[in-house]
Amino acid sequence: MSKTIQFNRNETINSVERHLLDLQESTGDTELQLPSDIIERIGVDASLLQLLMTWSQKQKVPSLRILGLLNKDAETALDKVCENVVGLSAVTLSRAISSWDKVDIRSLGYAAAGRNVDAMIQESAKFQRGTSFAVLCFDGTSKAHPRNLYYANGDVLSARDLKALFTRRLNLAEGNSARRVRIEDVATRLGTILFEAFRNTHQWARTTVDGVPLRKSVRGLLIRRHRQHPAQHGSGLEERHEQDAPLARFLAKYLDPAGSGGVLEMSVFDGGPGLARRFRGTSDLTSLSLEDERAACLDCFDKHKTSSGMPHRGMGLCAAMRDLHQLGGFLRLRTGRLSLFRNFHEEPFVEGAPASFTDWPASENVADVAGTVLTFIIPIPEVSQ
Repeated sequence: MSKTIQFNRNETINSVERHLLDLQESTGDTELQLPSDIIERIGVDASLLQLLMTWSQKQKVPSLRILGLLNKDAETALDKVCENVVGLSAVTLSRAISSWDKVDIRSLGYAAAGRNVDAMIQESAKFQRGTSFAVLCFDGTSKAHPRNLYYANGDVLSARDLKALFTRRLNLAEGNSARRVRIEDVATRLGTILFEAFRNTHQWARTTVDGVPLRKSVRGLLIRRHRQHPAQHGSGLEERHEQDAPLARFLAKYLDPAGSGGVLEMSVFDGGPGLARRFRGTSDLTSLSLEDERAACLDCFDKHKTSSGMPHRGMGLCAAMRDLHQLGGFLRLRTGRLSLFRNFHEEPFVEGAPASFTDWPASENVADVAGTVLTFIIPIPEVSQ
């Protein structure tokens, strides 16, 4: 039976999981309805991107309608929709786009997406929303290797150059703010985390398990500063994320209650086969028990293993785990039929110990998703200018 999935402006990680279950249960094409803007919450945009990739791969004709957008205002409104990663990805992955009054606006949508992709690659302020920025790779198109993430020869930027990228963009985001994020103390570790996680998408998320290049898939990274505002009632970060319990608990316990700082979110995402499919070399997860899938996924975080399934190929995600531990961070992992997290304050990284994660609450019934999302959350202090 065909369904409609309607995003709202107040999505949470858990509400996105409910959308994914609805999508999984649908046996026909599912129209996606998207608002012109979505309130920023930690991990939500990355979760929505994964939903979009899962949706587009399941549909014969991925169809998108923009809530409240009328044909007479389409060109201007679509530019606004495409100024954020969710809207830009939704438009790019769709094969049919209509206004709320059911007029075909696909050509206008693609034109708006093209303008915003160019602005993103050129690091234009147009594609920088407050203290956040993103870089997307649209595999299967000419925009698969943006210069923000790749050298001219097609290699992924080094950890040092990725560090320079996000430091430059965060400084641009902060502008003349009286209080600025103190990033220098942790920048090298953050560069390593981004490098290891994004390189993994380059190596293993651009093709199917059988090596066939994916058609129009999205990979990339999203970096966002979330400020703490304790002086305003109900505006503390933990209160804004109370529906996502593991995250709210981390924020409540480890953020400075005086409001000095906040957290840095770094999400790396792709629409590839996912960790367990790649590691086990199967496109059919139903051939694996959940226990086998979890074991295959955790193997990807062990030293000297990668999602190639071959030992001694590098330290990859294990190095990212070590650096996240040093930063006192939090990690959410969503891949296949697994929704997991690890709070490195409560469960420190131990060199040589097997990787371990905790199930995200209310995840007894988890939809199978495309690709992998890694959301790293790091407490970051502020300094006065």
